[in-house]
Amino acid sequence: MRCRIVRGAAEVGGSCVELEHDGQRLVLDLGRPLTAAMDEDVALPHISGLRTRDPSLLGIVVSHGHPDHYGLATSITADVPIYLGEATQRLLREALFFSPAGAYLRSAAHLHHQVPIELGPFTVTPLIADHSAFDAYSLIVDAGGRRLLYSGDVRAHGRKRSFEELVERPPANVDVLLLEGTRVGDDGARSALSEQQLEQKFVDLIDETPGLLLAAYSPQNIDRLVTLYRAARGSNRLLVMDLYAATMARATMRDTIPQADWDGIRVYVPQSQRVKVKQSGQFDRIAAVRADRIYGEELAASPHEFVLTFRGSMAAELERAGCLRDAAVAWSMWRGYLDQPSSARLRDWLARNDLPLHHLHSSGHASVADLKRLAEAVGGRVVPIHTNAPERFADLFARVERRRDEEWWNV
Repeated sequence: MRCRIVRGAAEVGGSCVELEHDGQRLVLDLGRPLTAAMDEDVALPHISGLRTRDPSLLGIVVSHGHPDHYGLATSITADVPIYLGEATQRLLREALFFSPAGAYLRSAAHLHHQVPIELGPFTVTPLIADHSAFDAYSLIVDAGGRRLLYSGDVRAHGRKRSFEELVERPPANVDVLLLEGTRVGDDGARSALSEQQLEQKFVDLIDETPGLLLAAYSPQNIDRLVTLYRAARGSNRLLVMDLYAATMARATMRDTIPQADWDGIRVYVPQSQRVKVKQSGQFDRIAAVRADRIYGEELAASPHEFVLTFRGSMAAELERAGCLRDAAVAWSMWRGYLDQPSSARLRDWLARNDLPLHHLHSSGHASVADLKRLAEAVGGRVVPIHTNAPERFADLFARVERRRDEEWWNV
């Protein structure tokens, strides 16, 4: 089995790996580079069969539903089979209603934990992964008597035990560990907050906030949704989802995930989402949460009773409704998003309303210490991917082999 990192050997995002054995090929992830602007037209990588059918390309396996791993798969010919998690497909389909940057991926078959898929000479075995994307997988690929483990994006500090289980019971006879290193660099030595620790920090912030707490987070980060729900309950407040968050929770189809009709949850439908519903005629979306809706007047009357899912598009209407007295904002995403030009209006709004901003977040990626545990447990040669600092790997891990983008090498 041969391998090449098409993109990602020396950058975070845009991940894409091509495997070949006996003249047949398989692609793991087809991500959009994080360096590309949202409206930028990004060319497909030079992989035969993406634009016009090539029978030697057996398919694309998508590890999880983040655009830097699936984003270019929307541009390929319909002849190429795509394999992804069932919940991932649902979440992407539903998110597309709310965001033009979303995507729908057809699926030839779904990934399930430890259920092998036979694709020509390749056997792909998904392993559920702890990551900030719901329904994420690491991938074992066997062909020609060789075995590669592609970590995908992983962490050890979320709400799943999958990372610890992988360390405790690693797959045998791994020849190559294709290992993500997002946090290999300036901050990777620091342990990230666990979701449980983050939950307590949210409890503390809620308790010290006399008014409404506005929580800015990605509703596709289901772990964070659970954290906020538990923190709100721990502070005797109600969590208010927006329609997007309520839709993402429903799309998981898990009865362990907080839903709109649970005790302790209400749903606020901001103007921007009401407009989308009206323009699309999909009034069933609002009908599904009608019994659980809350309106701006109620938020303004008792702001101390709520934690509100917040996004910048809500800012003006919350201000008009008088919801901001003694309020605070918790930013539960990468801090760098706030520094981007697209966030200038939000920064101005926060300053104009004198709203304190608290950064409460936990990375979706493993610390260096946890990556070292994984590499030691799995064994095999370590090849860096999804990292801005591949040169640091040799100082941190044993049996490191750096590879360049586009370089073919033997597993």
